Amino acid sequence: TTCLIALLSDKDLTVANVGDSRGVLCDKDGNAIPLSHDHKPYQLKERKRIKRAGGFISFNGSWRVQGILAMSRSLGDYPLKNLNVVIPDPDILTFDLDKLQPEFMILASDGLWDAFSNEEAVRFIKDRLDEPHFGAKSIVLQSFYRGCPDNITVMVVKFRNSSKTEEQ
Repeated sequence: TTCLIALLSDKDLTVANVGDSRGVLCDKDGNAIPLSHDHKPYQLKERKRIKRAGGFISFNGSWRVQGILAMSRSLGDYPLKNLNVVIPDPDILTFDLDKLQPEFMILASDGLWDAFSNEEAVRFIKDRLDEPHFGAKSIVLQSFYRGCPDNITVMVVKFRNSSKTEEQ
């Protein structure tokens, strides 16, 4: 099980993640800004940690911890956590929204990211930003059409434009 949390507080956005769900923000210039890092066994930092704990990684269609799990951190997976080769420790990053001036962010399970790069996903949603709910449904369907057999869960969060004032 993965976990991806985004907490908005004043002008800061704090993102915590465990596993391979991912957050990406689109800034005012249309750039894709990663909000999290996937926890995959092929990453050097994760591979070293797994080996120090006495575990191993092997390739069976994708890199897997103990030949089983395709991510190096998760919630659950007791047999692997009991060995301390898969851990539940999150990465926590904080972003200054005044500097980034975001348009929207995408929070999604790995099913989306198996089919779309960060940049592709941002462009796809940007073209459908007037209806974020429609954009989220559309990108899920497009991921499925691209052959992703995995769970595809997507949330699009549109930020209010802080430079415009709303009239009531």
